[in-house]
Amino acid sequence: MASELELNLIRRIAMGDILRRRAGDRGSREALVEFVAGERRALSFAELNERVNQWVRGLRADGLRQGDRVALLGGNSSEFLIALWGCFKGGFVAVPVNFLQNPDDVGYNIRHSGARGVFADSGLQPLVDKVTEGMEDLLRGTLSGAGSDRFPPLAAFLEGQEAAEVDDIIIDDDDLAQIMYTSGTTARPKGVMLSHKNLFLASLNAVLSTGGSKDGTSHAAVLPLFHITALMFSLTAAHMGGKTVLQNGFQPETLLGLIESEQLAFAILLPLMWRALLASPELPRHDYSSLQLGMYGMAPMDAPTLGRLKEAFGCTFTTGSGQTEVAAVATVMDAAWTQVKEGNIWGDGSILSDQAVMDDQGNLLPPGEIGEVVWRSPQVMLGYFRNEEATAEARAHGWHHSGDIGCLDEDQQFCFVDRKKDIVKSGGENVSSVKVESAILACEGIANVGVIGLPHDHWGEAVTAVVAAQPGVRLDAEAVIDHCREILGGFEVPKQVVVLEELPMTATGKVKKHLLRDQYRDLYRGAS
Repeated sequence: MASELELNLIRRIAMGDILRRRAGDRGSREALVEFVAGERRALSFAELNERVNQWVRGLRADGLRQGDRVALLGGNSSEFLIALWGCFKGGFVAVPVNFLQNPDDVGYNIRHSGARGVFADSGLQPLVDKVTEGMEDLLRGTLSGAGSDRFPPLAAFLEGQEAAEVDDIIIDDDDLAQIMYTSGTTARPKGVMLSHKNLFLASLNAVLSTGGSKDGTSHAAVLPLFHITALMFSLTAAHMGGKTVLQNGFQPETLLGLIESEQLAFAILLPLMWRALLASPELPRHDYSSLQLGMYGMAPMDAPTLGRLKEAFGCTFTTGSGQTEVAAVATVMDAAWTQVKEGNIWGDGSILSDQAVMDDQGNLLPPGEIGEVVWRSPQVMLGYFRNEEATAEARAHGWHHSGDIGCLDEDQQFCFVDRKKDIVKSGGENVSSVKVESAILACEGIANVGVIGLPHDHWGEAVTAVVAAQPGVRLDAEAVIDHCREILGGFEVPKQVVVLEELPMTATGKVKKHLLRDQYRDLYRGAS
C-alpha cells in the first residue's frame, strides 16, 4: 500500500514541483539570465533545480524546518530566485521584503512574520542588522554580493549538499507558501498569506488570461521581484519553460538592447517606463520583431502614448489589474478592446476570476453604476497574517474586496475610477484622481503626475496636481491648468499645479500620495 507521502506526491499542487518538471522535460533550456559586471550568466532549468535542492538541504542542515519563515531582501538576481524556489520546494515560507520601505517597516515585516532566517544582498546587510537588533537567533545569509562570517554566501549553504531531488515532505494544496507584505501608507503593512494552490493557479492564469508567456517565451524581470507582479510572471515563465532575463533596476537603454539580443517576446512595465523607452535615443537602433505582447498596469496610459508604443514596437499592448491579495492577475483587458475602447479600462475577470461591482451594503450593481470591484477566485489569499479583523473586512458579503472604485460597462469591462482612499471630494463632487492624471499625462512635457485632494475652507478638498517634467523641459503650471480646462469638467480642473524635479515613488512605481498630502497640507491655508 502506498504511504501517505507517496499518495501526496501523486496528485498534490506544490510550487516546487514546477521546477522539477521543467528540469525533467526542458532541462537544457536557459531558465535564468543575468548580467554581472557586464558578463552574461545563465542557468539552465536542470542547473537551477540542482542548486535549489542543495539550498533546501543547506537550510535543513542549519536547523530550519518545514513551515519556518525565511525573509528575503534583495534585488533581481539568480540568488533571489534560487532562495525563493528553495522555500517552495522545502516547505519553508518565503517572505519577500520590500527593502525600499522605511527601515521601521522593513523590521516590522521580518519581526511580524516570525522569520527564522533572513537572507539579504550584501549592500542591505547593515539595514538588516539595524532592524533585527536583539534577534541573534536568526539564521543569516547573503543573496547577491560578497558574503561574510555573519552573512555566509549562498554558495556556503550549497557546498557539500546533494543535488538529488527533494521529494520527502508532504505539501498540501493550501499550505502556506509565501507571505508578502503590502506597502503601508497610512498603517502598518499587512502580510498577505498565499498558499501553494494560490500561486500555482495564478502562475497558470497569468499565461492563459494574457497570452504573455507562452511555451518557451523569454521575458525581462524589470519590476522588483519582491513585488507580486514581477514575481508572478517569473513563476509563470518557469511553468511554461520560458527564460527570465533579470534586470536589477530599470535602465531604458539596456532594456531596449535586451529585447533584441535576448529575443524577448513579452514585457510588463509601468507606463512611466514605457514612456522612458519611447524617449530614449536608443529606440531606433534596435530590432523589436521578437516582441509579441507589451503590458502595462498600476497607472493609466494615455491614448497618444499607447499609439506611439504600438508604432515603435510593432506588437500588441494590453493592460490588466489585480493585487497581492489575489496573487497578481484578476482582471485583463482583451487586446482587441484596446483598439476600440478609451479610458482607464482594466478589462473583465480573468479566466479564474468572477468580477463584479458592489455597493457599501453588499449589493451587486448593474453596468454603469459605480461601486467597489470585488472578486471570487481560487487565487484569493488565505488571509492577512495575524490580522483577523482585516481579513474579515476583505471578505465582507462573500466576495474579496479590492478597494478599487469603478463600474462595469456594457461589455462587462471594468472602468477604473480611483482607489477608495484617493477619491477627491471637492465642492460636493467626487473627483477621480486617475482621470485628472490621465488628462495631465497627455500634456506635452509631463513625465509623471500625482493628483491629490488638499484641505480647503471653501471646497472641502481642492484638486491639486503635483507634476514632474520630462528631461530638459520647463513646465508652466498655468499652461497645464489651461490644458485641463479643455478636456475636463470645471470641478475636475486642478486649483493649483506644483512642479517638482521628481515625485516620491514606491518601488513598484506608484506615487506616494500620502507624502504629498503631508507636505502640502497647508497649501490652501487661508484661501477662500
